[in-house]
Amino acid sequence: MLIDILQFVGVLFCLFTAFLIRFRLNKENSFSGHLLAVLLVLIALCNSFYLFIVYGVINYFPYLYKIPAPITYLIFPLSYLYVRAVLNGEKSFKKIDALHLIPFLFFAVNYFPFYIMDLDEKSKMVFEITQDFSKTYTGQDGLLPEWVNIACRASSSVIYLLFQWRLINSFFRKRQHVFSKQFALVKKWVYDLTIIQTIHSLSLVILYIVNALIAIGFIPMFQFVHIVLGLLVCCSFLLVSCYLLWNPNLLIGLPNLYIKNPDADIPPTAENVEDVLTELDNHLKQTRAFLDPNLKIDTLSRATNIPTRKLTHTISESNYDNFNDYINQMRISYAAVKIEDNYLHTYSVEALSITCGFNSKNAFYRAFKKAHDCTPVQYCSNHFGSSNDTNTL
Repeated sequence: MLIDILQFVGVLFCLFTAFLIRFRLNKENSFSGHLLAVLLVLIALCNSFYLFIVYGVINYFPYLYKIPAPITYLIFPLSYLYVRAVLNGEKSFKKIDALHLIPFLFFAVNYFPFYIMDLDEKSKMVFEITQDFSKTYTGQDGLLPEWVNIACRASSSVIYLLFQWRLINSFFRKRQHVFSKQFALVKKWVYDLTIIQTIHSLSLVILYIVNALIAIGFIPMFQFVHIVLGLLVCCSFLLVSCYLLWNPNLLIGLPNLYIKNPDADIPPTAENVEDVLTELDNHLKQTRAFLDPNLKIDTLSRATNIPTRKLTHTISESNYDNFNDYINQMRISYAAVKIEDNYLHTYSVEALSITCGFNSKNAFYRAFKKAHDCTPVQYCSNHFGSSNDTNTL
């Protein structure tokens, strides 16, 4: 029961996080952001079908039974492509990436006989499976026995994880000289994501092997082993979504590393970074462009004639987490000045958040508390309280 609850919560968290990324947080419309949102949706979709089968919900929709089976072959390739897009700042797929669809297409064809099966026959087959879950891996619903699908799925996950580990190790080994807040944030995220996926994959592989040995009567049923492995499997994707929600900097301006090849040329010096940052500060303070809630880094690049790549590098080498963090801190500085000018004595906090360029009051509160360790109202009370004390003296 605990495993089922965690699985259900994990599905909800994945869908919620994907929704936030797609419709609220991926303001830069980044390719990696879209990949991450789709990845979370597919994880939620595939894991929800376990619950549909166990609790008999699938009996009401028997024609959907084998829909997730081929889709599972997209999850680990998509994860690999997401990490590659984050590290390399990619903006689209490569033509060769179409090869990653081969396992998905192969098993879609494998289950074609089930897809075209008569609805009554489907309903009967699905009902039998809901009565005996072991038939999901001991039966034959397509052209090939189910154990072939399971073996290929396990092998595919291991192969892609090896590719992913090789990719991130090679990338960061060549960039040991790079030190910035954004770089460290992204490095920790891609390593943690891959570790979580590795635990998930290995747990799933061991669970497959245990189920196979039990099915052939080689070992007895160990409920404790199933519980432990089941917890590791279902907690892994829950942990991914919780990790993202707990670290909003990975979502607000999704992590992209615009770092030149270390063999290509020498990266900009600290003096150059400081000069560009000063130029940015002056432009934004003069034009107050940061008050535009839809301000994008591309727009700022065109207005200042500074290449987008150079802007991103400058901000990543500074004390800011990313572009959004940089702009939000300017907005908060502006908000503090407005508060000190008695703004909140006439208008609400929500009005102040809109005036300062925030799309929501909650985002304004988070950014303000991060900068001043208090709410706008508390800041107002502290400021005018201290002013009154001074006047009294």
